Amino acid sequence: MTHFRGLTTLGLLAGLALAAPASAATLTTAFDADNFNDGVMFDVSVLGGPLSLQSIGINADAGTFDYSVYYRAGGIGDAVNTPSAWTLLGSFAALTTAGPGVATLLDIADIDLAGGATYGFYVTDSGAFSVQYTTSAGAVGDVLAADDALAVRVGYGVTGEFGEASSPRAFNGTLSYATVVPEPASWALMIAGFGLVGAAMRRRSVRARSVRVGFG
Repeated sequence: MTHFRGLTTLGLLAGLALAAPASAATLTTAFDADNFNDGVMFDVSVLGGPLSLQSIGINADAGTFDYSVYYRAGGIGDAVNTPSAWTLLGSFAALTTAGPGVATLLDIADIDLAGGATYGFYVTDSGAFSVQYTTSAGAVGDVLAADDALAVRVGYGVTGEFGEASSPRAFNGTLSYATVVPEPASWALMIAGFGLVGAAMRRRSVRARSVRVGFG
């Protein structure tokens, strides 16, 4: 019985280890700012399977500023000026930026994004006019940049917190994320592990019946 337990545990643990986050990537938009405001608001669409968004990099003026990051499941929609429709994802007080043309990373709490879903994101400095972006030639909702996992869409420049919105505006920055992709070997090991569990349970059941018959 101990032998079965050992093999089962080994198979399950090996399978889970191989199913750990298998890829990390960063999607980058152009840093060609020709405009700026207190914040930028944009949609992100998940093109493949689920993933974990780990950080957002912004194009910011040189200096030290306070930033807040909000998100909204389902995308921006008609909630540009509706604070109650958004969830605070992270706050960054007295953050010294990397300066224009270089991503200033906002290390948000990791957030799981569902496959096939769209989410709105909003980064604001609450009145410092430090967030740089591009006046877009496309319309709000057009794809600005994409890879196999994500698409960033054209959005808005926003004054203050959830204030006056200007469009179309293109986010300048980066989105860093990780995906969990179970490898074929992990599936094989996990299936083998479950098979061993079944075999061990059957053996135990047969042994228990034998004991009952012997003492009956």
